[in-house]
Amino acid sequence: MSSRSSKSNQNRSDDGSGSRSSNSHGNELGRCNCGIQLEVMTEWTVDNPGRRYEACPNYKMPSSCGFFRWIDEEMCSRSKHLIPELIRDKNNLELTLITEQAKLKCVQAVMERQGKALGHQRSLDERLNTVLAAQRDLTLHLGLCE
Repeated sequence: MSSRSSKSNQNRSDDGSGSRSSNSHGNELGRCNCGIQLEVMTEWTVDNPGRRYEACPNYKMPSSCGFFRWIDEEMCSRSKHLIPELIRDKNNLELTLITEQAKLKCVQAVMERQGKALGHQRSLDERLNTVLAAQRDLTLHLGLCE
């Protein structure tokens, strides 16, 4: 994995290893050495899945002060392996859920159509029973008249 997200949706690049050098001269008030509000972002590389950091908003520009600081501690190797696996599983489950919801919607539509058809059939059955009952009554009445 090599994608990252941030509050400002800016992408940050690195050397591909996910590791960063730290310039920790920024003050504790949430501003970089340029005096700009730091951005909190999340690294999604293989080496740092889900690890948060803060950096100068001008990080990619030549005028940047280069400020960078990890917020989260480095993860153990087990976590680095497990987190991407869990994210893949979660994404697969979400896809399965979407697929199953679509299937359910189709089944519900079919059942609704069948329910309407059944209601129409019942109405026809009731009318037929009424006609048959009237016919029996008429036959009985005619039989009595002979």
